[in-house]
Amino acid sequence: MDFFYHESGLRLPKTVSLFPVYGSILMPRAQLPVPIFEEHYLRLVSDAIREDVYVGVIQPILDDNYNTRKPLPLFSSGTLGRITEIVAIEDQRIVVNILGICRFDIVEEHETATGCRTAEVRYERYLQDLQEVSEIQIDRERLLQALDGYFRQYDVAPNWKEIDQTTDARLIAALTMVCPFDAPEKQALLETPTIELQSEMITKLIEFANFEGAAPSMTRH
Repeated sequence: MDFFYHESGLRLPKTVSLFPVYGSILMPRAQLPVPIFEEHYLRLVSDAIREDVYVGVIQPILDDNYNTRKPLPLFSSGTLGRITEIVAIEDQRIVVNILGICRFDIVEEHETATGCRTAEVRYERYLQDLQEVSEIQIDRERLLQALDGYFRQYDVAPNWKEIDQTTDARLIAALTMVCPFDAPEKQALLETPTIELQSEMITKLIEFANFEGAAPSMTRH
C-alpha cells in the first residue's frame, strides 16, 4: 500500500476504505458515532480494528432520479478517521466511534468484491488538519449571539457554561457536525479550508435560519 508521509512523521494511506454516512460529516480531532448494520461494513470494522487501519467517512449524494441498482454517488471530499471504540447494541448492529484525522479529496473510486467501496485520495489541500491548532481569530460574540437566538426560537436549553469553556476550534467543529444543516451545507462546511472561514459560514447559516424562522433541513443517517 502507498502512503502519504507528513513532515510530522504521520503516515496516511493513499487508498482508503469508505464509510458513506448521509447527513453527517467528521471533522479533524472530533469524534463521530456511526451505526453499522450492513454485513460488509461489519466486516470492514472488524478488519479495521484487527489491522489498525484507517477508514474514510464521506457523504453520499441522494438523487431521486439516480439508478438505485448502482451505488450512490459520493461527494468528492471526506475525512480520514480511526475507529476508537465499538459498542454492540444488538445482534448484527454496532455503533463505532471514529476519530477524525485529516480531510481528503477523492482521486478515483473503486468498488470491491465484498461490496465495500475504496478510493485513492489526496490530502494536500488539508494539511493544516495535521498541525497543532494555534490561536485563531473568529467573531465568537456574533456566533454565540446567533446561537442564543437559534436556541430560544426552538426552546433548547444549552449548557452555556460548557460552551463558554470550549475552545474556538472545538466549538466550530462541534457545531459543524451537530447542527441540522442539509447535506450540501454540511459538505460546504467540511470543504472550507480554515476554521476562521468555517466559523463565518456557520454563523451566517444560523443567522439565516433565525431570520427565516425555520430550522435547516434535519439530517438523516
